[in-house]
Amino acid sequence: MIKKTLATVVLFSAFTFSHTAMAAGLEDDMKTLGKNYKAFNQAANPQAATAALDNMRAAAVHSKQYKLAPNTTDKVSSSTSLFDQIVVEIDKAKLLVQAGKLDDAKKQGKKIAELRDQGHKYYTH
Repeated sequence: MIKKTLATVVLFSAFTFSHTAMAAGLEDDMKTLGKNYKAFNQAANPQAATAALDNMRAAAVHSKQYKLAPNTTDKVSSSTSLFDQIVVEIDKAKLLVQAGKLDDAKKQGKKIAELRDQGHKYYTH
């Protein structure tokens, strides 16, 4: 009896810890995306913009491991697909920065914010 109770407590604790770790990991990625999106928009030179975009890309790629459930009955793309779209937009902005078109890259970067807002509208974790 004690062994079954102890096993149940251990399994429940492990499940709770893994769920908390997942939420914290995704939350950290979202904070990284937000902080670096702001840094990208405030960047005065290509080096700062590129560094912010690289950090954003790493956070978006890492976020793909979390499968989010939509909080709506509307037909929406998967969370993985949404993160893929964000990565594509980050890559487009980075190409513009590398071509010396920082202002155009910042305009392109607005699509990243649109995708972010779409994700916040349809997904919870």
